[in-house]
Amino acid sequence: MFSRLKRWFQNRKKRTLQGEGGASLREFVYLDEVSVTSLLSSRRGALPSEYTDTLSSSVKSEVSSSVNADLKVVKSGLGSRFEATQGRDSQVLRKATIQATFKDLHDHEKRTNPLMVRPETATGDTPDWSRISAELTSRAYIYAEQSWVLGRDRLNRGDLIEIDVNLRADATFRVSSIISTMSDLVSNPHLAASIDPEDMQEAQAINEILESLMAGLVPLKCRMVDYSAYVINGVEYAIHRKLEPTLPESVKLTRKSLYVVGVTEQSLYWKDIRRVLFSDSPVRILCRIGTSGIQSRWTPIKLSEVLKEIIPDLANEIDRFSAGALGTFSSGSQSEEVTGQRVRVLALYGELIARRYGLTLDSDARERIENLARSSSGLLVSVTDSRRAFNLITQDLESQFSISVDPGDAANDRDRSWRLIGVTPGGIALSASNASRVQATPAADERYIDSEFVAIYW
Repeated sequence: MFSRLKRWFQNRKKRTLQGEGGASLREFVYLDEVSVTSLLSSRRGALPSEYTDTLSSSVKSEVSSSVNADLKVVKSGLGSRFEATQGRDSQVLRKATIQATFKDLHDHEKRTNPLMVRPETATGDTPDWSRISAELTSRAYIYAEQSWVLGRDRLNRGDLIEIDVNLRADATFRVSSIISTMSDLVSNPHLAASIDPEDMQEAQAINEILESLMAGLVPLKCRMVDYSAYVINGVEYAIHRKLEPTLPESVKLTRKSLYVVGVTEQSLYWKDIRRVLFSDSPVRILCRIGTSGIQSRWTPIKLSEVLKEIIPDLANEIDRFSAGALGTFSSGSQSEEVTGQRVRVLALYGELIARRYGLTLDSDARERIENLARSSSGLLVSVTDSRRAFNLITQDLESQFSISVDPGDAANDRDRSWRLIGVTPGGIALSASNASRVQATPAADERYIDSEFVAIYW
């Protein structure tokens, strides 16, 4: 009996060290405890908070003998008793940590949800593309379980997916982190001498706005490792990279980078975000799709949607500022044509408004706009003041031609003028190389899967 007990404990210890069920080791970067618990509860109902395993054994032996003699006068008795008792109790108390709950959720979905998109489902021999194409046309796609091609039917709102990505924060958060780090370094007198105090003050003011708008959230924009977006028969699909060599040239020309995007809570990271969000580290994520299908637009700062009614182009201005600031930081110097670019963006805005309302600008009208652009271009050094410069152009056109410019139209044309000239709000002008870099990867060349991040691990 004792030998069986010993083997039981040894086997249990071995299973514990190896991981029961052959589970993979996971090092978590981010884990949303509320989401994990909520998702598993919706599948199983009430969840236990503790697990208790108890083992008890007892061995007892007794030997007894007695001798009696009755000699009428003398009565004697002899008795002996031997008793041996041995007991052993072992109680293992394991608190149900969030890691264990996540494992239960992951194992449950893997076992019960065969259509869940996972890296393991696109394995084996690459299927024939001609057959897949025919099945896509007839909507009888039999490779759905293998996740070679993902359409809207496999990317439904609420679905859980597990994907390999390169982990990276959105440009907005990266710019904010860079400005915060530079602000801390300015306290060093040796570094402060190399930084323009006025530029630093302006950058800090912009960063305060960004941090207020992010409200403790960290927007992520993670490039998918195994999938890109392609157009087939007018419909966008996420196609596995192993299929790319077999695609027809007409389909290859429609390729766009595919990103998993969403916002995370800064307090739920298990690692220092400066170590993990700036290095494009390969990780695996479990997320829940928030918007069905592949999206062409995404807003990293959700509070901009709240302010959309009063500041329609706030999200676009933030995106351009972030992209332009990163380009400027990487180049290390400002272009010599800063003032000229600011003037051109304001003059172009006047041309766009005139074209929108069918106005004919003669030489005098263009000269007035040019003079206003030159005199007010200095306002573009600030995000908050740049709108005043555009308003001066708008008011001049309204006065000359007796028109009323719709605020939405003005916002759209401001956005176009920034984009076409290559200058960002806040007065950060791009050099020719940086402008081409920012404009070479506009949102039109990217596609997104808008999701809610549940866990990030490797």
